[in-house]
Amino acid sequence: MFKKFSDITRATATISAADPDLFQSIAQIWNTRTKPPGSLGKLEEIATWIASVQQTRGAPTLSFPSLRLFAGSHGITEMGVSMCPAHVNEQMVANFHNGGAAINALCRSNQIDFKSYDVDVHCPTKNFYYQAAMTEEETVEAFHLGWQSVPAFSDLFAVGEMGIGNTTPSTAVIATITRTPVETIVGRGAGLTDERLQQKTEILATALRNRKKELTDPLSILASVGGREIAAMVGAILSAADKNIPIVLDGVISAASASIAFELQPNVISKCIAGHLSVEPAHNAFLKHYQLTPILDLGMRLGEGTGAAVAMGVIRNAVDTFNQMATFEQAGVQL
Repeated sequence: MFKKFSDITRATATISAADPDLFQSIAQIWNTRTKPPGSLGKLEEIATWIASVQQTRGAPTLSFPSLRLFAGSHGITEMGVSMCPAHVNEQMVANFHNGGAAINALCRSNQIDFKSYDVDVHCPTKNFYYQAAMTEEETVEAFHLGWQSVPAFSDLFAVGEMGIGNTTPSTAVIATITRTPVETIVGRGAGLTDERLQQKTEILATALRNRKKELTDPLSILASVGGREIAAMVGAILSAADKNIPIVLDGVISAASASIAFELQPNVISKCIAGHLSVEPAHNAFLKHYQLTPILDLGMRLGEGTGAAVAMGVIRNAVDTFNQMATFEQAGVQL
């Protein structure tokens, strides 16, 4: 289906936005429930948003939430931008498969269908300090994997990731798209010391100067400073939006992917919600740029989609409350 960037551009051109009129009409239904107007706060907004994205006329549904995780490797890790060794990638892929990671536990706890994908973990991207991370062909191949990963019958979707060093390309993407000085948003990732954080900052700043001529449009940015798992997440986000499935974003890596998706097709913004606030400063830059308010702030920074998975539990609460509460008439309550 996808062979070139132009194929992606054509496929995403017709993705529509969530209907604001439908949002307003569904919001009015909350006022028939046995509670003071607006008293459930954010839960009311969340359930209404779910229904507006799903384009249901009466109520939101939540019968098959799903989360897809993509794992990739990055050439720039050879410069010491992460405290973890690169071989952890393959070990964690096995851990996901065996059900032993945090995301496995959270998906089981919140009844989320989970599947992980190895996006050529054995083959790191090129070091974008010296050259573009991926070719057009490599980028499109990973995008296509993500696009195909989304279950057509899912009614709530999230993406997760694993990739040692992937806060580095993600920060590069977000800094470029939001036009934020990269020096102000570089984070510690898996726990860099002050000295290593300074080195990471200098490496990223120089790498972006080296790649400046390539950073001309969303897909070129993705290929130049991104990664395979990031490209797969872009494909998954756009595919879910195309299917009118509400999308829950995780932390800084999913934010980088979402920023590419948003720039390709701005209508996708209305079909996404921020699951949580990551401690990575680039994530906050992304949220401010797109005016998104996270559901949760639990000080999380693991990745894998864990923040989104926890938020999906809250979303289930919102949907169940909307669907299960009695109306004033049903309860015989007269005001």
